[in-house]
Amino acid sequence: MKQNGKKGIALALALGLCLSLTSCGGGTASTKGFTTHDAEVYVDGLIKENYLGQAEEAYLELVNIHEEDVTALYEEALSIDVDYFFYMYDIDYPTEEMHQEVEDLYREIYKFTKYEIVSAAQQEDGSFSVKLNVYPIDIAQTVNEAMNDATEKFYEKYPQETLNTMRDEEYEKVDGEWAQIILDLYKEALKEIGNMTEKSISVQVEQNSDGVYTMNSEDFGRLDELIIDYTNMATADT
Repeated sequence: MKQNGKKGIALALALGLCLSLTSCGGGTASTKGFTTHDAEVYVDGLIKENYLGQAEEAYLELVNIHEEDVTALYEEALSIDVDYFFYMYDIDYPTEEMHQEVEDLYREIYKFTKYEIVSAAQQEDGSFSVKLNVYPIDIAQTVNEAMNDATEKFYEKYPQETLNTMRDEEYEKVDGEWAQIILDLYKEALKEIGNMTEKSISVQVEQNSDGVYTMNSEDFGRLDELIIDYTNMATADT
């Protein structure tokens, strides 16, 4: 689609996504009697909260929230994913129908969230290190592999120089065609969705400035990047 400099700031947006998810979905755990088991419950619950909209009783009690809070946080996390999807694929005029369609898409994708808590250990500074194995969801890679063939006719019909000189009303219509191509690719890839080879990661659960335990935001960002593998994506600007 149009050249607009998005590729250059994609990493910054991805980091912002992770930080936003942490702030909206990161419940905090009480310091009183906090144990390695609590650290495992916390990390497990944080993942289920953000990607599955689920929380077991032990997590709810640990972070002092209710099921309706988890639902609200999950919906907010999905909203962030939807915005990132439109950004990533350079969809500039998403309709309300598209928003709902992509949100529903992510609900289905995240059902394939796969991970396991391996161990937790308390560190000398009082923080806790939790090791996980994450099996990244492969759907974005499947779409990436099919992208060139799927968009070939689009670019034959709308060369880049034509796109760059379109009036807004013309471009909005073309943008809808582009969005439909991407959505169709994801719907097709959803039929074969699976998980990639496991990747190990250790995250820190540490006391914040208020004295409560929470996951290090940078570590949550690294964890978020593993849930769906978006690496080596072919963007619209390449």
